[in-house]
Amino acid sequence: MFANDESEQIHKRLTGELENFDNMVKAYGTADVYPVYRHQSAYSHTTGATADAFLITDEGRLKLTTEPKGGEADITVERLWIPVALLQAAAAISPLLVGNPMKSTIDRAMRDLGLPDMLLHLRRARPLL
Repeated sequence: MFANDESEQIHKRLTGELENFDNMVKAYGTADVYPVYRHQSAYSHTTGATADAFLITDEGRLKLTTEPKGGEADITVERLWIPVALLQAAAAISPLLVGNPMKSTIDRAMRDLGLPDMLLHLRRARPLL
């Protein structure tokens, strides 16, 4: 049950955005993020590309390894983007906790990584209704 028709419309709009990531990034005026999301999703779900990093040939036989090809020195853009997602999550949760306990750590990490503050302060570019 909704308090009124406007509340129901807002609920439907937000539910539609959450069900479709493309709709959500458009609502925040960041539609250009969608291709990055699709690319990153491919690395967080099992695919041939993700499995390939852990397949090696040893004495003519295909084997699995726990160390990705290239070892620890192999830094990819996917690894570099992980802190951004973690900082965005922390910035969303910390203000909900008493005293905003993660704020100084988040701020320091953002500075250390040279990340722009706007990554943590995205706002809707279009109204809910």
